[in-house]
Amino acid sequence: MPRASHSIALRHKPKRHLVPLYAATLLLVFHTLVVAYINSSFLEQFIPATGIGTIYTLGSALSVLIFLFVSRVLHRVGNFKLTIALLLLDLLAVTGMAFAESLRVAVPLFLVHLISVPLIVFNIDVFLEEQIGNNEGTTGSRRGLLLTLGSMIGAVSPLLSSLLIFDQDFTNVYLLSAAALLPIITILIFYFKDFSDPEYGEIDAFSAIRGFWEKSNIRNVFLANFTLQVFFLAMVVYVPLYLTRDIGLSWREFGVIMFFAQLAYVIFEYPIGIIADKYIGEKEMMIFGFLIITISTSWISFVTAPSVLVWSIILFVTRIGASFVEVTTESYFFKQTKSSDAQVISFFRISRPLAYVIGALIGSLALLYLPFNLVFLVFAGLMIPAMFYTMNIVDSK
Repeated sequence: MPRASHSIALRHKPKRHLVPLYAATLLLVFHTLVVAYINSSFLEQFIPATGIGTIYTLGSALSVLIFLFVSRVLHRVGNFKLTIALLLLDLLAVTGMAFAESLRVAVPLFLVHLISVPLIVFNIDVFLEEQIGNNEGTTGSRRGLLLTLGSMIGAVSPLLSSLLIFDQDFTNVYLLSAAALLPIITILIFYFKDFSDPEYGEIDAFSAIRGFWEKSNIRNVFLANFTLQVFFLAMVVYVPLYLTRDIGLSWREFGVIMFFAQLAYVIFEYPIGIIADKYIGEKEMMIFGFLIITISTSWISFVTAPSVLVWSIILFVTRIGASFVEVTTESYFFKQTKSSDAQVISFFRISRPLAYVIGALIGSLALLYLPFNLVFLVFAGLMIPAMFYTMNIVDSK
């Protein structure tokens, strides 16, 4: 993955279009999350549940591979053209998914969507980094605002998508997701068609791996973040299938459950960040977060009541743990790195698709030998090593 570098002496100060860029970022969050919890159920119409993880593994592996070489494309066509091309490709893919009726159409379109979204996120991040410039004193507050607004969208999106599903027909949801891309394209064309590209450096995977492996604190927090991304995969891919198919909840009930569950991010992430900065550091809350995730994820395997209240509480508790870990891992990592650690930072950014490769593969293998409910016990067990990773880091306080 490339990392943008800035040269003030050689390049003009870019025009500030932060508000339109924030709007584009939040629309992209909505585009992704409004379909995130239905994608596995969409795929199950064409392939058995045991094969869904394989599709995620394949798509995420391709995403990681493309990230390693995307800088070469950026050098040739620039960030603006590449972003527009990816947005149009994703628009066609999601629109096609709305009307897909066969395996040979649905799976390739889903793979295009799965691969293109993290690349678009990165491209938008290049625009954002350039807009913020070297005024790093405002980076935290600006990205903190985006994180809070994104969390609110994350709560509303599954609730809205559930209201658009009728008789297991996901057409309206995918059309809404596709429609969210149109204003993003408009914003970029209107404000960024003359975008001046920074210099892009390529990621050397071996140097990146060696860089974080030699520094125990960075290695352990990277592994903690990687484990958190595995948890996110389990929540996005397997929880919707389990609750709507095995437990028997309707999509509307599932939407209500997810709305309350996602509110945990809105409530906890900002104060956790303040506490980590000013009072006790990240280590203790990181460990506590993984403990909460481990216990609450294991509950999913044993609770069978088709109760909106019960499942809202369980999934809300899982998100409390995730909010603790998400804020503290990112905060700790960037406190341990500096601008010269470009390779390590770049590798940290691809932890999500990398975790999806491993997590989806483990989920698929587990379903070959275990009942569906016990797959959550497997994922709960995967959280336990992360507590030991975090115990070995030197706290920032």
